[in-house]
Amino acid sequence: MSRAVESASGAADRRPAPAADSPNVGYVLKVFPRVSETFVINEVRALEAHGENPVVFSLHHNPAGNVTHGILGELKAPVVYIEDELPAEEIVGKTRKRLAKRLKVGEEMRDRILPRKYVRLALALAGEVEARGIDHLHAHFASRAAHVAALASELAGCSYSMTAHAKDIYHEDVDQDVLRWKIQRAAFVVTVTDYNLRHLRKLVGPNSKDADKIVRLYNGVDLERFRVTEIPRREPPLVVGVGRLVEKKGFHLLIDACRVLVDRGVSLQCELIGDGAEREALVARVRDLELEEVVRFRGALTTEEVGERLHDASVVVLPCIVARDGNVDALPTVLLEAMACGRPVISTALSGIPEIIVDGETGRLVEPGRVEPFADAVAEVLSDHERAAAMGRAGRRRVEQLFDLHANAGRIRDMFVKRGPIAEGV
Repeated sequence: MSRAVESASGAADRRPAPAADSPNVGYVLKVFPRVSETFVINEVRALEAHGENPVVFSLHHNPAGNVTHGILGELKAPVVYIEDELPAEEIVGKTRKRLAKRLKVGEEMRDRILPRKYVRLALALAGEVEARGIDHLHAHFASRAAHVAALASELAGCSYSMTAHAKDIYHEDVDQDVLRWKIQRAAFVVTVTDYNLRHLRKLVGPNSKDADKIVRLYNGVDLERFRVTEIPRREPPLVVGVGRLVEKKGFHLLIDACRVLVDRGVSLQCELIGDGAEREALVARVRDLELEEVVRFRGALTTEEVGERLHDASVVVLPCIVARDGNVDALPTVLLEAMACGRPVISTALSGIPEIIVDGETGRLVEPGRVEPFADAVAEVLSDHERAAAMGRAGRRRVEQLFDLHANAGRIRDMFVKRGPIAEGV
Protein backbone atom coordinates (compact mmCIF):
# COMPACT_ATOMS: atom_id res chain seq x y z
CA MET A 1 0.00 0.00 0.00
CA SER A 2 0.95 3.67 0.07
CA ARG A 3 4.10 4.79 1.80
CA ALA A 4 2.83 8.37 1.91
CA VAL A 5 5.04 10.70 3.91
CA GLU A 6 3.70 13.86 5.48
CA SER A 7 5.67 17.06 5.79
CA ALA A 8 4.69 20.24 7.59
CA SER A 9 6.32 23.64 7.94
CA GLY A 10 6.07 23.67 11.70
CA ALA A 11 4.72 27.21 11.69
CA ALA A 12 2.11 28.06 14.28
CA ASP A 13 -1.40 27.59 12.94
CA ARG A 14 -3.29 30.86 13.38
CA ARG A 15 -5.80 30.40 10.58
CA PRO A 16 -9.39 31.49 11.15
CA ALA A 17 -11.89 28.67 11.28
CA PRO A 18 -13.28 27.70 7.85
CA ALA A 19 -16.83 28.57 6.94
CA ALA A 20 -19.45 25.99 7.88
CA ASP A 21 -20.13 25.17 4.22
CA SER A 22 -16.46 24.75 3.28
CA PRO A 23 -15.46 21.34 1.94
CA ASN A 24 -12.20 19.69 2.95
CA VAL A 25 -10.06 20.28 -0.14
CA GLY A 26 -6.97 18.41 -1.25
CA TYR A 27 -4.61 19.96 -3.79
CA VAL A 28 -2.96 17.44 -6.12
CA LEU A 29 0.40 18.19 -7.77
CA LYS A 30 2.83 16.02 -9.67
CA VAL A 31 5.69 17.48 -7.61
CA PHE A 32 5.50 19.99 -4.78
CA PRO A 33 7.13 22.40 -4.30
CA ARG A 34 8.67 23.46 -7.59
CA VAL A 35 10.80 26.57 -7.92
CA SER A 36 8.92 27.69 -11.05
CA GLU A 37 5.42 27.13 -9.61
CA THR A 38 5.14 29.76 -6.90
CA PHE A 39 1.57 30.44 -8.06
CA VAL A 40 0.51 27.13 -6.47
CA ILE A 41 2.12 27.99 -3.14
CA ASN A 42 0.53 31.43 -3.25
CA GLU A 43 -2.93 30.06 -4.02
CA VAL A 44 -2.81 27.64 -1.10
CA ARG A 45 -1.55 30.41 1.22
CA ALA A 46 -4.34 32.71 0.07
CA LEU A 47 -6.95 30.02 0.74
CA GLU A 48 -5.52 29.65 4.23
CA ALA A 49 -5.90 33.40 4.69
CA HIS A 50 -9.58 32.91 3.76
CA GLY A 51 -9.87 30.43 6.63
CA GLU A 52 -9.57 27.23 4.62
CA ASN A 53 -7.50 24.19 5.61
CA PRO A 54 -6.32 22.55 2.39
CA VAL A 55 -4.08 19.50 2.27
CA VAL A 56 -1.41 19.24 -0.44
CA PHE A 57 -0.88 15.85 -2.10
CA SER A 58 2.37 15.59 -4.07
CA LEU A 59 2.49 12.49 -6.25
CA HIS A 60 6.29 12.46 -6.24
CA HIS A 61 9.09 13.83 -4.11
CA ASN A 62 10.79 17.06 -5.04
CA PRO A 63 14.13 16.43 -6.81
CA ALA A 64 17.16 17.23 -4.68
CA GLY A 65 18.78 20.59 -5.18
CA ASN A 66 15.65 22.64 -5.87
CA VAL A 67 15.53 26.18 -4.51
CA THR A 68 13.26 26.50 -1.47
CA HIS A 69 11.19 29.69 -1.32
CA GLY A 70 10.88 31.47 2.02
CA ILE A 71 7.10 31.63 1.62
CA LEU A 72 7.00 27.85 2.06
CA GLY A 73 7.67 28.43 5.74
CA GLU A 74 4.36 30.28 5.97
CA LEU A 75 2.37 27.37 4.55
CA LYS A 76 0.21 25.69 7.18
CA ALA A 77 -1.07 22.92 4.92
CA PRO A 78 0.37 19.46 5.47
CA VAL A 79 2.16 18.10 2.41
CA VAL A 80 1.58 14.39 1.80
CA TYR A 81 3.93 12.63 -0.61
CA ILE A 82 2.36 9.73 -2.52
CA GLU A 83 5.24 7.51 -3.51
CA ASP A 84 5.43 5.10 -6.46
CA GLU A 85 6.04 1.84 -4.57
CA LEU A 86 2.39 1.42 -3.88
CA PRO A 87 -0.18 -1.38 -4.11
CA ALA A 88 0.68 -4.82 -5.40
CA GLU A 89 0.24 -5.43 -9.12
CA GLU A 90 -2.64 -7.79 -8.41
CA ILE A 91 -4.60 -4.99 -6.70
CA VAL A 92 -3.83 -2.57 -9.51
CA GLY A 93 -5.06 -5.05 -12.10
CA LYS A 94 -8.32 -5.68 -10.27
CA THR A 95 -8.86 -1.96 -9.78
CA ARG A 96 -8.32 -1.26 -13.48
CA LYS A 97 -11.01 -3.78 -14.37
CA ARG A 98 -13.40 -2.28 -11.83
CA LEU A 99 -12.76 1.26 -13.04
CA ALA A 100 -13.09 0.27 -16.69
CA LYS A 101 -16.54 -1.13 -15.97
CA ARG A 102 -17.63 1.76 -13.76
CA LEU A 103 -16.33 4.45 -16.12
CA LYS A 104 -17.47 2.56 -19.23
CA VAL A 105 -13.99 2.65 -20.73
CA GLY A 106 -13.71 0.50 -23.84
CA GLU A 107 -10.73 -1.67 -24.69
CA GLU A 108 -9.44 0.85 -27.25
CA MET A 109 -9.15 3.58 -24.57
CA ARG A 110 -8.24 1.46 -21.55
CA ASP A 111 -4.48 1.97 -21.66
CA ARG A 112 -4.94 5.71 -22.25
CA ILE A 113 -7.55 6.32 -19.54
CA LEU A 114 -6.31 3.69 -17.07
CA PRO A 115 -2.52 3.42 -17.34
CA ARG A 116 -1.22 1.17 -14.58
CA LYS A 117 1.15 3.75 -13.06
CA TYR A 118 -1.70 6.26 -12.70
CA VAL A 119 -4.10 3.69 -11.24
CA ARG A 120 -1.43 2.76 -8.71
CA LEU A 121 -0.99 6.39 -7.68
CA ALA A 122 -4.76 6.90 -7.64
CA LEU A 123 -5.24 3.96 -5.27
CA ALA A 124 -2.77 5.45 -2.82
CA LEU A 125 -4.26 8.93 -3.16
CA ALA A 126 -7.79 7.59 -2.66
CA GLY A 127 -6.66 5.94 0.56
CA GLU A 128 -5.31 9.25 1.85
CA VAL A 129 -8.49 11.05 0.76
CA GLU A 130 -10.67 8.63 2.71
CA ALA A 131 -8.41 8.66 5.76
CA ARG A 132 -8.35 12.47 5.90
CA GLY A 133 -12.00 13.08 5.11
CA ILE A 134 -11.30 15.01 1.92
CA ASP A 135 -14.48 16.10 0.11
CA HIS A 136 -12.96 17.56 -3.05
CA LEU A 137 -9.69 17.21 -4.98
CA HIS A 138 -8.27 20.06 -7.05
CA ALA A 139 -5.35 19.35 -9.38
CA HIS A 140 -2.98 21.93 -10.79
CA PHE A 141 -2.06 21.03 -14.37
CA ALA A 142 -4.31 18.99 -16.63
CA SER A 143 -1.71 16.28 -17.12
CA ARG A 144 -0.60 13.64 -14.59
CA ALA A 145 -1.94 15.41 -11.50
CA ALA A 146 -5.43 15.85 -12.97
CA HIS A 147 -5.47 12.32 -14.38
CA VAL A 148 -4.62 10.75 -11.02
CA ALA A 149 -7.05 13.07 -9.21
CA ALA A 150 -9.87 12.10 -11.59
CA LEU A 151 -9.27 8.39 -10.96
CA ALA A 152 -8.83 8.85 -7.21
CA SER A 153 -12.07 10.84 -6.98
CA GLU A 154 -13.91 7.91 -8.56
CA LEU A 155 -12.31 5.45 -6.14
CA ALA A 156 -12.89 7.62 -3.06
CA GLY A 157 -16.32 8.94 -4.02
CA CYS A 158 -15.41 12.63 -3.90
CA SER A 159 -15.59 15.38 -6.54
CA TYR A 160 -12.62 16.78 -8.43
CA SER A 161 -11.61 19.83 -10.44
CA MET A 162 -8.46 21.07 -12.13
CA THR A 163 -6.57 24.15 -13.24
CA ALA A 164 -5.16 23.94 -16.78
CA HIS A 165 -2.12 26.07 -17.60
CA ALA A 166 -0.11 25.71 -20.84
CA LYS A 167 2.20 22.74 -21.42
CA ASP A 168 -0.56 20.48 -20.11
CA ILE A 169 -2.79 21.75 -22.95
CA TYR A 170 -0.53 22.52 -25.90
CA HIS A 171 2.46 20.17 -25.75
CA GLU A 172 2.62 17.80 -28.70
CA ASP A 173 2.45 14.80 -26.34
CA VAL A 174 -0.91 15.83 -24.84
CA ASP A 175 -3.59 13.27 -25.68
CA GLN A 176 -6.51 15.52 -26.60
CA ASP A 177 -9.06 12.72 -26.20
CA VAL A 178 -7.86 12.06 -22.65
CA LEU A 179 -7.83 15.79 -21.90
CA ARG A 180 -11.45 15.96 -23.07
CA TRP A 181 -12.27 13.01 -20.75
CA LYS A 182 -10.70 14.80 -17.77
CA ILE A 183 -12.84 17.85 -18.46
CA GLN A 184 -15.96 15.72 -18.71
CA ARG A 185 -15.21 14.05 -15.35
CA ALA A 186 -14.51 17.33 -13.54
CA ALA A 187 -17.01 19.29 -11.45
CA PHE A 188 -15.43 22.41 -12.94
CA VAL A 189 -12.28 23.41 -14.79
CA VAL A 190 -10.27 26.55 -14.21
CA THR A 191 -7.81 27.87 -16.75
CA VAL A 192 -5.56 30.87 -16.39
CA THR A 193 -6.21 32.84 -19.61
CA ASP A 194 -9.04 33.68 -21.98
CA TYR A 195 -6.82 32.29 -24.74
CA ASN A 196 -6.86 28.88 -23.00
CA LEU A 197 -10.57 29.20 -22.28
CA ARG A 198 -11.42 29.49 -25.97
CA HIS A 199 -9.19 26.54 -26.82
CA LEU A 200 -10.64 24.22 -24.16
CA ARG A 201 -14.24 25.14 -24.93
CA LYS A 202 -13.59 24.39 -28.59
CA LEU A 203 -12.08 21.04 -27.59
CA VAL A 204 -15.24 19.87 -25.80
CA GLY A 205 -17.70 21.65 -28.10
CA PRO A 206 -18.39 25.35 -27.51
CA ASN A 207 -22.13 24.80 -26.97
CA SER A 208 -21.83 21.70 -24.78
CA LYS A 209 -22.55 21.45 -21.06
CA ASP A 210 -18.86 20.66 -20.56
CA ALA A 211 -17.91 24.00 -22.11
CA ASP A 212 -20.04 25.75 -19.50
CA LYS A 213 -18.04 24.23 -16.65
CA ILE A 214 -14.77 25.80 -17.87
CA VAL A 215 -13.96 29.25 -16.47
CA ARG A 216 -11.03 31.62 -16.63
CA LEU A 217 -9.41 32.61 -13.35
CA TYR A 218 -6.11 34.45 -13.50
CA ASN A 219 -3.19 33.48 -11.31
CA GLY A 220 -2.79 36.22 -8.76
CA VAL A 221 0.01 38.19 -7.14
CA ASP A 222 0.27 38.91 -3.43
CA LEU A 223 0.21 42.70 -3.65
CA GLU A 224 1.39 43.05 -0.06
CA ARG A 225 4.67 41.34 -0.95
CA PHE A 226 5.49 43.36 -4.05
CA ARG A 227 5.80 47.03 -3.16
CA VAL A 228 6.07 49.79 -5.73
CA THR A 229 9.43 51.53 -5.88
CA GLU A 230 10.87 54.15 -8.19
CA ILE A 231 12.81 52.86 -11.16
CA PRO A 232 16.48 53.45 -10.34
CA ARG A 233 18.39 55.90 -12.51
CA ARG A 234 21.41 53.68 -12.98
CA GLU A 235 24.14 53.51 -15.55
CA PRO A 236 24.16 51.21 -17.29
CA PRO A 237 20.44 50.43 -16.97
CA LEU A 238 19.58 46.89 -15.92
CA VAL A 239 17.49 44.59 -18.13
CA VAL A 240 16.22 41.56 -16.18
CA GLY A 241 14.85 38.30 -17.58
CA VAL A 242 13.44 35.69 -15.20
CA GLY A 243 12.36 32.15 -16.00
CA ARG A 244 13.48 28.61 -16.59
CA LEU A 245 16.19 28.40 -19.20
CA VAL A 246 14.08 26.47 -21.67
CA GLU A 247 13.20 27.07 -25.31
CA LYS A 248 9.75 28.59 -24.82
CA LYS A 249 11.16 31.50 -22.77
CA GLY A 250 13.08 32.74 -25.81
CA PHE A 251 16.17 33.87 -23.90
CA HIS A 252 18.38 33.15 -26.91
CA LEU A 253 16.52 35.99 -28.63
CA LEU A 254 17.19 38.28 -25.67
CA ILE A 255 20.90 37.54 -25.95
CA ASP A 256 20.79 38.31 -29.67
CA ALA A 257 18.90 41.54 -28.92
CA CYS A 258 21.64 42.53 -26.46
CA ARG A 259 24.20 42.13 -29.26
CA VAL A 260 22.08 44.35 -31.52
CA LEU A 261 21.78 47.00 -28.81
CA VAL A 262 25.49 46.98 -28.00
CA ASP A 263 26.28 47.37 -31.70
CA ARG A 264 23.97 50.39 -31.76
CA GLY A 265 25.89 51.92 -28.88
CA VAL A 266 23.16 51.36 -26.28
CA SER A 267 24.57 50.98 -22.78
CA LEU A 268 22.95 48.18 -20.73
CA GLN A 269 23.51 45.32 -18.33
CA CYS A 270 21.41 42.16 -18.66
CA GLU A 271 20.71 39.55 -15.98
CA LEU A 272 19.17 36.14 -16.63
CA ILE A 273 17.66 34.57 -13.53
CA GLY A 274 16.78 30.89 -13.65
CA ASP A 275 18.20 27.55 -14.62
CA GLY A 276 17.29 24.83 -17.06
CA ALA A 277 18.21 22.58 -19.94
CA GLU A 278 19.36 25.42 -22.23
CA ARG A 279 21.81 27.03 -19.80
CA GLU A 280 24.92 25.59 -21.45
CA ALA A 281 23.77 26.62 -24.92
CA LEU A 282 22.88 30.12 -23.73
CA VAL A 283 26.24 30.57 -22.01
CA ALA A 284 27.95 29.49 -25.23
CA ARG A 285 25.84 31.98 -27.20
CA VAL A 286 26.90 34.80 -24.88
CA ARG A 287 30.54 33.77 -25.34
CA ASP A 288 30.25 33.50 -29.12
CA LEU A 289 28.66 36.96 -29.32
CA GLU A 290 31.34 38.40 -27.00
CA LEU A 291 28.77 39.56 -24.45
CA GLU A 292 30.42 38.22 -21.28
CA GLU A 293 30.64 41.75 -19.85
CA VAL A 294 27.00 42.50 -20.67
CA VAL A 295 24.97 39.34 -19.92
CA ARG A 296 25.19 37.65 -16.52
CA PHE A 297 23.63 34.37 -15.41
CA ARG A 298 22.37 34.45 -11.82
CA GLY A 299 20.99 30.90 -11.60
CA ALA A 300 17.76 29.94 -9.85
CA LEU A 301 16.79 32.28 -7.01
CA THR A 302 14.10 32.22 -4.35
CA THR A 303 11.00 34.31 -4.89
CA GLU A 304 12.33 36.74 -2.28
CA GLU A 305 15.63 37.13 -4.13
CA VAL A 306 13.82 37.54 -7.44
CA GLY A 307 11.79 40.35 -5.87
CA GLU A 308 14.99 42.18 -4.96
CA ARG A 309 16.29 41.92 -8.52
CA LEU A 310 12.98 43.20 -9.93
CA HIS A 311 13.35 46.33 -7.81
CA ASP A 312 16.86 46.85 -9.20
CA ALA A 313 15.63 46.48 -12.78
CA SER A 314 15.08 49.27 -15.27
CA VAL A 315 12.87 46.98 -17.35
CA VAL A 316 11.80 43.33 -17.10
CA VAL A 317 11.71 41.28 -20.30
CA LEU A 318 10.51 37.86 -21.44
CA PRO A 319 10.74 37.14 -25.21
CA CYS A 320 8.44 34.08 -25.19
CA ILE A 321 8.04 31.86 -28.24
CA VAL A 322 6.24 28.63 -29.13
CA ALA A 323 8.75 25.82 -28.59
CA ARG A 324 9.26 23.16 -31.24
CA ASP A 325 7.30 20.66 -29.12
CA GLY A 326 4.33 23.03 -28.92
CA ASN A 327 5.06 24.19 -25.38
CA VAL A 328 4.22 27.81 -24.71
CA ASP A 329 3.85 30.09 -21.71
CA ALA A 330 0.31 30.98 -20.69
CA LEU A 331 0.49 33.72 -18.06
CA PRO A 332 4.10 34.28 -16.94
CA THR A 333 4.08 35.07 -13.23
CA VAL A 334 7.23 37.17 -13.38
CA LEU A 335 5.52 39.72 -15.64
CA LEU A 336 2.76 40.14 -13.05
CA GLU A 337 5.31 40.47 -10.24
CA ALA A 338 7.33 43.03 -12.18
CA MET A 339 4.23 45.10 -12.89
CA ALA A 340 3.28 44.89 -9.21
CA CYS A 341 6.69 46.42 -8.45
CA GLY A 342 6.01 49.27 -10.86
CA ARG A 343 8.34 48.09 -13.60
CA PRO A 344 7.67 48.34 -17.34
CA VAL A 345 7.63 44.95 -19.03
CA ILE A 346 8.42 43.78 -22.55
CA SER A 347 7.23 40.47 -23.95
CA THR A 348 5.59 38.96 -27.02
CA ALA A 349 2.03 38.91 -28.36
CA LEU A 350 1.59 35.23 -27.64
CA SER A 351 -0.93 33.06 -25.77
CA GLY A 352 -2.25 34.91 -22.70
CA ILE A 353 0.51 37.52 -22.53
CA PRO A 354 -1.61 40.24 -24.23
CA GLU A 355 -4.05 39.76 -21.34
CA ILE A 356 -1.27 41.00 -19.03
CA ILE A 357 0.46 43.71 -21.05
CA VAL A 358 -1.37 46.59 -22.71
CA ASP A 359 1.03 47.58 -25.47
CA GLY A 360 2.29 51.12 -25.08
CA GLU A 361 0.53 51.54 -21.73
CA THR A 362 2.02 49.02 -19.26
CA GLY A 363 4.94 47.96 -21.46
CA ARG A 364 5.59 46.72 -24.96
CA LEU A 365 4.43 43.69 -26.94
CA VAL A 366 6.36 42.54 -30.00
CA GLU A 367 5.94 39.74 -32.51
CA PRO A 368 7.40 36.44 -31.22
CA GLY A 369 10.78 35.37 -32.60
CA ARG A 370 11.80 38.81 -33.93
CA VAL A 371 15.15 40.05 -32.59
CA GLU A 372 15.26 43.56 -34.11
CA PRO A 373 11.76 44.60 -32.94
CA PHE A 374 12.53 43.26 -29.48
CA ALA A 375 15.75 45.26 -29.37
CA ASP A 376 13.81 48.33 -30.57
CA ALA A 377 11.32 47.93 -27.70
CA VAL A 378 14.09 47.63 -25.10
CA ALA A 379 15.88 50.68 -26.48
CA GLU A 380 12.62 52.65 -26.51
CA VAL A 381 11.83 51.93 -22.85
CA LEU A 382 15.40 52.57 -21.68
CA SER A 383 15.58 55.89 -23.54
CA ASP A 384 12.68 57.58 -21.69
CA HIS A 385 12.75 57.24 -17.92
CA GLU A 386 9.55 59.21 -17.35
CA ARG A 387 7.59 57.13 -19.83
CA ALA A 388 8.99 53.93 -18.31
CA ALA A 389 7.85 55.12 -14.87
CA ALA A 390 4.36 55.87 -16.23
CA MET A 391 4.20 52.37 -17.71
CA GLY A 392 5.21 50.97 -14.34
CA ARG A 393 2.44 52.86 -12.55
CA ALA A 394 -0.14 51.73 -15.12
CA GLY A 395 1.09 48.16 -14.74
CA ARG A 396 0.60 48.24 -10.99
CA ARG A 397 -2.97 49.48 -11.45
CA ARG A 398 -3.69 46.68 -13.91
CA VAL A 399 -2.38 44.04 -11.52
CA GLU A 400 -4.50 45.48 -8.72
CA GLN A 401 -7.59 45.32 -10.94
CA LEU A 402 -7.18 41.85 -12.47
CA PHE A 403 -4.50 39.85 -10.71
CA ASP A 404 -5.07 40.31 -6.97
CA LEU A 405 -4.20 36.97 -5.40
CA HIS A 406 -6.60 37.19 -2.48
CA ALA A 407 -9.57 38.29 -4.58
CA ASN A 408 -8.99 35.47 -7.06
CA ALA A 409 -8.50 32.91 -4.28
CA GLY A 410 -11.87 33.93 -2.87
CA ARG A 411 -13.48 33.05 -6.18
CA ILE A 412 -11.97 29.57 -6.37
CA ARG A 413 -12.96 29.01 -2.75
CA ASP A 414 -16.55 29.77 -3.74
CA MET A 415 -16.27 27.22 -6.56
CA PHE A 416 -15.07 24.61 -4.08
CA VAL A 417 -18.14 25.30 -1.93
CA LYS A 418 -20.47 25.12 -4.93
CA ARG A 419 -18.57 22.19 -6.51
CA GLY A 420 -19.14 23.97 -9.77
CA PRO A 421 -18.06 26.89 -11.96
CA ILE A 422 -18.71 30.51 -11.07
CA ALA A 423 -18.40 32.93 -13.95
CA GLU A 424 -16.48 36.16 -13.48
CA GLY A 425 -18.58 38.89 -11.91
CA VAL A 426 -21.10 36.46 -10.39
